[in-house]
Amino acid sequence: MLSSPPSPIRIPLTISTVANALVKLRRSTSKAESIDSTSGEPQTHPLLQGEGATSKRKVPLVQCDLFFCRDAVDVPKLLRGSRASLLEKAENIGANVLVDESWECSIRVPRDRRHGSFKVQVRYNASASRSSLSDPQKPVALDRVQNVSGLMTIVDREELSL
Repeated sequence: MLSSPPSPIRIPLTISTVANALVKLRRSTSKAESIDSTSGEPQTHPLLQGEGATSKRKVPLVQCDLFFCRDAVDVPKLLRGSRASLLEKAENIGANVLVDESWECSIRVPRDRRHGSFKVQVRYNASASRSSLSDPQKPVALDRVQNVSGLMTIVDREELSL
């Protein structure tokens, strides 16, 4: 007596099942390119280094921002924006300079550069302090940035809470 082979499992072919299968396939094959850069160890601008240049009291601060950029990514501009926000926080607590600065930047490259936007996360760390000297108004270690060349348009900026 011959037995018939087991029947395959049949899933009705509907628009939603096909769409779900495509979404799952796209997620499993998506390996979004990421460009990461960092300033390295915390550092203070040479102008603010030395004995008595800043007060001994330092308050650690962190600024995390998420930028959505079109066409390119100019990391020094984004770092300046995050640093300016951090300096504003420092001024709100009575400080006037930033010391022991470091930053991290991660750029998520869209699959289609012509129609997608770059998602850029910036984390800027520094300590607020007081000084008789003025703040240099410039991020540290700009020689370590990795950009995406072109003319950048910032579409949106979100401050991330920690």
